[in-house]
This record gives sequence, C-alpha cells and structure tokens, in this order.
Amino acid sequence: MITTRSQVFTPNAMARVVIGWVAVLVLAATQHLLTPPVPGVTLMLVLAGVVAIITVCSFGVVTQAEQLARRMGDPYGSLVLTISIVLIEVILISAVMLGPGDHATIGRDSVMAVSMIIMNLVVGAAVFIATHKHGPLGHNHTGTASYSGMLIMLLALAFVLPAQLDHQGTYPPGVAITIAVGTLLSYTYFLYRQMFHQPHHFAETDPMSIAASRGHSSGGADDDTASPRQPIGEIFRAHRAEILLRILLLVITV
Repeated sequence: MITTRSQVFTPNAMARVVIGWVAVLVLAATQHLLTPPVPGVTLMLVLAGVVAIITVCSFGVVTQAEQLARRMGDPYGSLVLTISIVLIEVILISAVMLGPGDHATIGRDSVMAVSMIIMNLVVGAAVFIATHKHGPLGHNHTGTASYSGMLIMLLALAFVLPAQLDHQGTYPPGVAITIAVGTLLSYTYFLYRQMFHQPHHFAETDPMSIAASRGHSSGGADDDTASPRQPIGEIFRAHRAEILLRILLLVITV
C-alpha cells in the first residue's frame, strides 16, 4: 500500500495539486483587485498566469487518466481519457457561463471549436505521428464507424438543425429539453455498448499495440485470440488501491 501511494502521489503530481489550489485561494483573496477598470498589462499578466496554471493542472489530470487507461485496458481506458478531457472542458465552459457578463453563446461556440480541433487537428496529428513512428497501423473499423455516426448525429442536432428552424437559430424550450434528454439517452446506450455489450468493437486491433499494452515484445492476431482481455472486475480487484488513489488524485487536480 505504501509503495502504491508513493507511485501515485509523486512529487510532480502533488506539485500540480498545490499549484492549482494555491492559485484558487490567491484569486479568491485578491478578486477585489480585479474589478473593472483593470489596467491592460495587469489583465494580460493575470490571464497568462491563469492559462499557464490551467495548462499545468490539465496535464496532471491527463497523466492520471492515462495511467488509469493503461491499467484498465480497452475500452475502459479510452473511456477514462475521454471523460477526463470532457470534464476539463465542461468545468472551464461552466465557469465562464456562470461568471459575470453575458455569455449566451459561449457554450455553443466552445463546443464547435473543440469539435473542429479534435476531429481535424488532433486526429490528423495523431495519425501522422503514429504512422511516421510505427509505420502502417490498423484500426477498429466498426468502432470508428460507430464513433463517427454518433458524432455526426450529435453535431447535426447541435449546430445544423437549429439553423433550419424559424426560431432565430435556436430550439424552443420544449424542443431543447427533448433534444437534451434524447442526447443523454443516446450516449448512455452508446456507453453501454462500448463497456458491456460490444466492447470488442472499441478495443485495440493492431497487433503491435496489443502486445505493447500487455508487455510483450511481439504479438499478433493469434496471440490476441489465445489471450482474452482481462475482465474489468478482475482488474479492479487486483489493483483496487492504485485505481482508487489515481481517481482521487484526478478529482482533486480537476
């Protein structure tokens, strides 16, 4: 248990936690100094500091999520990474929307920007770097099609359909609630398929990646068939302390 704690609560991880919470306390204590009008130089310095601290803490969250992903394996690892990134985005957008000022469209604009960045820049860079480093790699065609179909449907509901309605580009309240509930139910069913019903559709298929994740120097399709993936229940029982401590550290860092 002591070894597990030392592996999780590393100096870098604890430094990120301290930096983040100290910054929160400092901003709370000095918020009266930031009431308008604020000199432009001061505002830029504070903004740069806040962005830097958010970046440092975000890398801490991603680091813990990545360690959890490696420990839990596909498809649960990918889900942990996804939820961690989405959690950071939701917290940042919510903080802006709940703050002073009129930010009626910040949620829509932020989601649109993130969608474009992820689906174009991040995916393109990941494919380019991976193929440059490892050569041709395989991917799960069924999982890719499921992800793409879900994204296209949700993006169309959020950004395309409202513009076609005669309601100033927005949904009426009743329709908006229906769309929100339908979106939650659709994603819940998607998670059910990903985690329980069809996890193999969202798991790694490339033999090199499978072997690397299991600690083998080489592997292939036959090895993957002969060595089934360990159930999540067995993984949790074997590494309960590490998983819970990393989740705790992830939440504190967020």
